This record gives sequence, structure tokens and C-alpha cells, in this order.
Amino acid sequence: MSQKDLRPLAPPPPSQGEQPAANTLRTPEPGAVARLVRSLRGLPEAERWSSPGSTGLAGWFKAETAPPTDVTARFREVHQRVRDGEPVLPDEAKRHLYLLVKGMLGDELPGYLEDNQRRLEKRGLETREVAVDTEGRLVDNVEVVHDALLDAAHFGRTVVLVGHSKGGVEAMSTLALYPELRRHVRAVVALQPPYGGSVIANDLVTTPSLRRLMDVAFPSLFQGDAASVDDLSYARRMEFVRRHPYSPEEVPTVALATSRLSRRSVLRPLCAYVQERYGWACDGLVNAVDAEVPGSRVVRLDDMDHAEGALTGLPGFSNYYPSDITETMVALALGTPRA
Repeated sequence: MSQKDLRPLAPPPPSQGEQPAANTLRTPEPGAVARLVRSLRGLPEAERWSSPGSTGLAGWFKAETAPPTDVTARFREVHQRVRDGEPVLPDEAKRHLYLLVKGMLGDELPGYLEDNQRRLEKRGLETREVAVDTEGRLVDNVEVVHDALLDAAHFGRTVVLVGHSKGGVEAMSTLALYPELRRHVRAVVALQPPYGGSVIANDLVTTPSLRRLMDVAFPSLFQGDAASVDDLSYARRMEFVRRHPYSPEEVPTVALATSRLSRRSVLRPLCAYVQERYGWACDGLVNAVDAEVPGSRVVRLDDMDHAEGALTGLPGFSNYYPSDITETMVALALGTPRA
């Protein structure tokens, strides 16, 4: 989204005989958007769709895995009760520790997951943010989630993992790699996870001109590892999932799969790009079908973009509040007994 150039008003000229104070005006550090523009100057224009991109890859895992169970109708019922101010969480909810895992660039976005976390705490639940590097590699962040689960287990706590986007993938990947930790996890809430991969991430890493853009911009803007975007490509997700399948049968899991093609969506350009190029329903970063975790209970919404799961939007532009979504999803997750 473009930002308006907000320039501070210049101070009045000093009166006769008055010297301006030293260092009164400082040149502000350029923001992320300004640094992005500066980094990309001189790059050649990308050829229009010069590679096959993600053609034929959406939902690649459908033929290999158990289908999810659609609980959208139940979601809408509980969500309406949440909006009406009715209690929906079971009594057991206060017995668990809620670990929140941020997604890609979560540390760079003001307010990211704050509304989600505040709502859980308002309901008397104990929460903790897992200190993953939101611009880091999946393999490294899995170890951070692993340590957080070990810490909770040491103190005899059962955990509900709540992850948004890449954070949801990292939460589930931890349980896939460390099955001994599953007994300490009561449920997993995966909000818009690119379980099968992200179409945008995949196009970035497979289109040469876009790959160059990412390799230049990502480290300079966010001090991040550009390979973290590779982790969400279809090829990397295929490799990981086939080697380390996730098992919702052992840990009750509810996944949120969304899409939105609306002029009121801040992610409309990306949604339109995916729709025009591939004909897929997308929330701006993840195709709806790629967020449907096999064997889980899935909520399918076609009026929600990727930002709405973790950032409070402007009235009239967003259809959902992250807090309402999170409370509803937690209620659904705890409504399923462990195997």
C-alpha cells in the first residue's frame, strides 16, 4: 500500500541575531517502504509471467493425504455468539498455556497478533509469545518452538499453539519433527497457514527477476534470510511434508483457509494477480486450498484476506476482527477431545 509523504512543517526563520540551535533538524532514518524503493532502483522490469510459476501446484497434497473436515457452519455459529458477547470457551480453557507464533515479517508490522493476544488474556487465559525470528529459517524457528514446549512441559503445563501464517506452519512442523511433545499439546490453531506452500513465495523464488528483487530487498530491509521465503515454496513444502507428515489425529487441529477478491481489501493486488494468472482463490499470500491442513477441521471463508487474521483493519475495509477469529477458533479447537 502506498504511503503519503508526510513532511514536517519547516520551522520559522530565526530572528535577527538569533542562531539556529545545532542539530535542531535531523534527517529521519528512511522507513521500510523508502528503503525498498531505494533498493529496487535500477532493477530491470520483470518480464510478464516469464516462467511457469506455480501452475498446477496448488493443493498438491490433496491426492496423498486424508481430507479435512469442514466445520465452517459451526464456525459461523460460534463466531456470531462471540460478536454478541456470549461466552464460548469451555471451562478447561483456563488450564492451558497459549503459545502464539508469529508469521513472516511479524516483527516488522505494528500491532501484529496484538488484538489476538489481548482477547485471550481478556478471557483470563495465560498467553506467551514464542520468540521466533519472523524473518528466519523454518528449521531455526522450529527449535525455538521446541524449547518453548519443553519449558511448558517442565512446569507441567499443557499448551494450545496458536500460529498465524508461517507461524502456524512452524508450530505444526515442530510437532511433526518431535512427536514426543504432542502429549503436552492440547490443540493447535493454524490461522491461514501455507501448509502446502505460498503461491506468492513460490513465484518469488521461481521467477528470476522477482528472485533478484527478493534477494536484494529482503536482507537490506529486514535483516532477514531470503531463504526463509524458499521454505514456503511448493518444492520445499513438498519435501518437508512428505518426510515429516503432520498428524492432526493425535493433536486436535483447526485450520483457517481464506480468500478474498474485493476492492476493499488491502491485499487486492496480490489476490487479483493470483486470480488472473492461475484462477485460484487466494487471500493475498496463500491459496485457500493450500491452508487446508490434511486431517484437520477446516474453516473456509471467502471474504477474508491474509492481513485480517492478525492485524486490526480499518472499519469498512475489513470484515473480521482478529480477536473474534482467534476466540472462535480456540473454542472450536478445544471442542474436540484428544484421541
